[in-house]
Amino acid sequence: MAENELADRLARQAKVADGAETEEPKKMREYEDPNKKFAHPWPEFSDYFSREQCKKYEELFQESDQDKDGFIDYEELKRMMESRGDPMTHLELKAIIKAVDEDKDGKINMREFLYLWSKVLKGEMPEGSGLAKLVEAHGKFGASIKVQKAAGVGGAKGFFESKMNEDADKEKYQQEIQEQQRLDYERKRQEKADKEAEEERKAAFKARAGQFQ
Repeated sequence: MAENELADRLARQAKVADGAETEEPKKMREYEDPNKKFAHPWPEFSDYFSREQCKKYEELFQESDQDKDGFIDYEELKRMMESRGDPMTHLELKAIIKAVDEDKDGKINMREFLYLWSKVLKGEMPEGSGLAKLVEAHGKFGASIKVQKAAGVGGAKGFFESKMNEDADKEKYQQEIQEQQRLDYERKRQEKADKEAEEERKAAFKARAGQFQ
């Protein structure tokens, strides 16, 4: 069988040499970039998030995009935060969308979604956007924060300082509430003591008056 294949090949070469047959050109294999499968899906955010983290963000985005139109709107953002135990106010939700809605369509696309979390990482979310709640929600869906070169010390410092400031504000608010509760308790106790003292004076006066009747 091998002899027959060799004979056919020699005969074909002879025909090509005589011009009776043309040799088919060899097809070049299409070039494939060996690095393509390792490329970052969102290069502009590669300094903040790994490929695996971006995959988690994409999964969260798809889960939150309940009508599957490729966007997260106000109601879907609201439900996303509520489902993670961090409900936001109307103004906070509006502030979040405004901060990342670069095309001004009132919704968040996948790129803007990544932009949102990069701004959370850098502590660049505007006042009133509920940064502390975003940090809490971020930790709950498993895409751990990764500080890389572009964020730098300044970015990480700003992020954690912002969170610490919000935590300090919360603590201060709790202290103010406790202080007010203490003052209310003292006031009520004093009012009760004054009332009892007044009743005792009235009783004593009534007893003395009875002696002269």
